[in-house]
Amino acid sequence: MNATMTSNEKISEALRLLDAAAREKKDELRGLMTDKYNSLKDVVVETERNLVGRIAQAADTGAIRAKKAAAEVDERVHEHPWPYIGGVALGALLIGYILGRNQK
Repeated sequence: MNATMTSNEKISEALRLLDAAAREKKDELRGLMTDKYNSLKDVVVETERNLVGRIAQAADTGAIRAKKAAAEVDERVHEHPWPYIGGVALGALLIGYILGRNQK
Protein backbone atom coordinates (compact mmCIF):
# COMPACT_ATOMS: atom_id res chain seq x y z
CA MET A 1 0.00 0.00 0.00
CA ASN A 2 3.01 2.19 0.49
CA ALA A 3 3.59 2.12 -3.26
CA THR A 4 0.00 3.27 -3.82
CA MET A 5 0.48 6.21 -1.48
CA THR A 6 3.63 7.17 -3.26
CA SER A 7 1.81 6.96 -6.56
CA ASN A 8 -1.06 9.10 -5.22
CA GLU A 9 1.40 11.58 -3.79
CA LYS A 10 3.18 11.78 -7.14
CA ILE A 11 -0.13 12.38 -8.92
CA SER A 12 -1.09 15.04 -6.37
CA GLU A 13 2.30 16.72 -6.74
CA ALA A 14 2.01 16.63 -10.54
CA LEU A 15 -1.46 18.18 -10.31
CA ARG A 16 -0.13 20.93 -8.01
CA LEU A 17 2.68 21.65 -10.44
CA LEU A 18 0.29 21.76 -13.37
CA ASP A 19 -2.05 24.05 -11.44
CA ALA A 20 0.83 26.40 -10.56
CA ALA A 21 2.04 26.43 -14.18
CA ALA A 22 -1.50 27.10 -15.42
CA ARG A 23 -1.91 30.04 -13.01
CA GLU A 24 1.45 31.45 -14.07
CA LYS A 25 0.57 31.14 -17.75
CA LYS A 26 -2.87 32.61 -17.09
CA ASP A 27 -1.28 35.72 -15.58
CA GLU A 28 1.22 35.89 -18.43
CA LEU A 29 -1.55 35.57 -21.03
CA ARG A 30 -3.64 38.18 -19.24
CA GLY A 31 -0.69 40.59 -19.36
CA LEU A 32 -0.10 39.90 -23.04
CA MET A 33 -3.78 40.37 -23.88
CA THR A 34 -3.87 43.64 -21.95
CA ASP A 35 -0.79 44.89 -23.78
CA LYS A 36 -2.20 43.89 -27.18
CA TYR A 37 -5.59 45.45 -26.33
CA ASN A 38 -3.92 48.72 -25.30
CA SER A 39 -1.80 48.73 -28.46
CA LEU A 40 -4.85 48.11 -30.62
CA LYS A 41 -6.79 50.81 -28.79
CA ASP A 42 -3.96 53.28 -29.35
CA VAL A 43 -3.88 52.47 -33.07
CA VAL A 44 -7.65 52.94 -33.37
CA VAL A 45 -7.56 56.27 -31.52
CA GLU A 46 -4.67 57.53 -33.67
CA THR A 47 -6.43 56.42 -36.87
CA GLU A 48 -9.61 58.19 -35.77
CA ARG A 49 -7.68 61.40 -35.09
CA ASN A 50 -6.05 61.22 -38.52
CA LEU A 51 -9.40 60.57 -40.17
CA VAL A 52 -11.05 63.54 -38.44
CA GLY A 53 -8.17 65.76 -39.53
CA ARG A 54 -8.40 64.58 -43.12
CA ILE A 55 -12.17 65.07 -43.20
CA ALA A 56 -11.79 68.63 -41.91
CA GLN A 57 -9.08 69.30 -44.48
CA ALA A 58 -11.26 67.86 -47.27
CA ALA A 59 -14.20 70.02 -46.17
CA ASP A 60 -12.01 73.12 -46.22
CA THR A 61 -10.64 72.23 -49.64
CA GLY A 62 -14.16 71.59 -50.94
CA ALA A 63 -15.39 74.94 -49.65
CA ILE A 64 -12.46 76.74 -51.27
CA ARG A 65 -13.08 74.99 -54.60
CA ALA A 66 -16.83 75.72 -54.45
CA LYS A 67 -16.17 79.42 -53.81
CA LYS A 68 -13.66 79.50 -56.66
CA ALA A 69 -16.12 77.79 -59.04
CA ALA A 70 -18.91 80.18 -58.00
CA ALA A 71 -16.64 83.16 -58.64
CA GLU A 72 -15.75 81.81 -62.10
CA VAL A 73 -19.41 81.25 -63.00
CA ASP A 74 -20.30 84.72 -61.70
CA GLU A 75 -17.57 86.23 -63.86
CA ARG A 76 -18.73 84.33 -66.98
CA VAL A 77 -22.36 85.31 -66.43
CA HIS A 78 -21.38 88.95 -66.11
CA GLU A 79 -19.30 88.78 -69.29
CA HIS A 80 -21.95 86.99 -71.42
CA PRO A 81 -25.34 87.04 -69.64
CA TRP A 82 -27.67 86.27 -72.59
CA PRO A 83 -26.75 82.58 -73.10
CA TYR A 84 -27.36 81.94 -69.42
CA ILE A 85 -30.67 83.84 -69.43
CA GLY A 86 -31.75 81.84 -72.49
CA GLY A 87 -30.73 78.55 -70.85
CA VAL A 88 -32.69 79.32 -67.70
CA ALA A 89 -35.73 80.38 -69.74
CA LEU A 90 -35.57 77.19 -71.82
CA GLY A 91 -35.24 75.04 -68.67
CA ALA A 92 -38.21 76.80 -67.05
CA LEU A 93 -40.28 76.34 -70.23
CA LEU A 94 -39.52 72.60 -70.34
CA ILE A 95 -40.34 72.11 -66.65
CA GLY A 96 -43.60 74.06 -67.06
CA TYR A 97 -44.56 71.99 -70.11
CA ILE A 98 -43.84 68.67 -68.34
CA LEU A 99 -45.70 69.66 -65.19
CA GLY A 100 -48.67 71.09 -67.18
CA ARG A 101 -48.93 67.95 -69.31
CA ASN A 102 -49.11 65.60 -66.30
CA GLN A 103 -52.14 67.41 -64.82
CA LYS A 104 -54.44 66.55 -67.75
